Amino acid sequence: MDAGAAVQREIHGIQFIVASGLMQRFMALVERVAGHTETVLITGETGTGKELIACGVHEYSYRHAKPWIDINCAALPEHLVESELFGYEKGAFSGADNSKPGLFELADKGTLFLDEIGELPSHIQVKLLRVLDGAAYYRLGGHRKITVDVRIVAATNQDLEAAVREGRFRKDLFHRLSQFQLRVPALRERPEDIVALAQHFLQLKSAKMRFTPEALRALQSHSWPGNVRELRNIVAKVAMAASGTEIGAEEVLAELSADRQKSDIPVPSGDLQDMERQMVIKAL
Repeated sequence: MDAGAAVQREIHGIQFIVASGLMQRFMALVERVAGHTETVLITGETGTGKELIACGVHEYSYRHAKPWIDINCAALPEHLVESELFGYEKGAFSGADNSKPGLFELADKGTLFLDEIGELPSHIQVKLLRVLDGAAYYRLGGHRKITVDVRIVAATNQDLEAAVREGRFRKDLFHRLSQFQLRVPALRERPEDIVALAQHFLQLKSAKMRFTPEALRALQSHSWPGNVRELRNIVAKVAMAASGTEIGAEEVLAELSADRQKSDIPVPSGDLQDMERQMVIKAL
């Protein structure tokens, strides 16, 4: 199938480009899964678009007109995860000057997306399992039981089965989350999509620009460890650097080589930890 057969879907206001037969079959599966009520676990490499697929599960479901709430479990310090998910009452802890509903309450009748579910602390895993089994829960510091009707969609780029074997993730929660499991294909598994996506991203930058056939072949020959996110960034860079309207293989290969050299530069672990800490503080 060539890029001319690409189909555009709009998910969460974003154009989702599908050209390969593999991805078309996958999206048909997403729509079928969306029509059910069970929890969904979305797996796949970084940059494959797991969050967008999760949005698709919500938008293709009967809950599409109800709330869509999402949280990145890796982006919050461990001590804040419980209060974010389940809420808290005034005075529950220092700084709790007002009561606050948790994300489960905000998502009632809708969908709650738990991104990076593999990062969830063990004591929260226990409470999440009970809620998934239909048990009522309390806000932090609360005395009133809360019951919600929420569909859980979770995502991870980790091997959760390995995490279960190593004792880092509860086996019962894993089975409860993966009633339906969707593995998003890596970009290298669907070369037709590389062409269609590259042309789409280039058109977003400039309607006059185009790739030569040699440039498209160069893009298809790359392994794309960062998947769609990496492809989008590379296209943006070559488009900004281009002097004309045609982008050849030389420009593409030069940018891929430069990008590979940057990713090969080692980062000292102390600096990385400090960087992560600063990013969390900034996000909060």
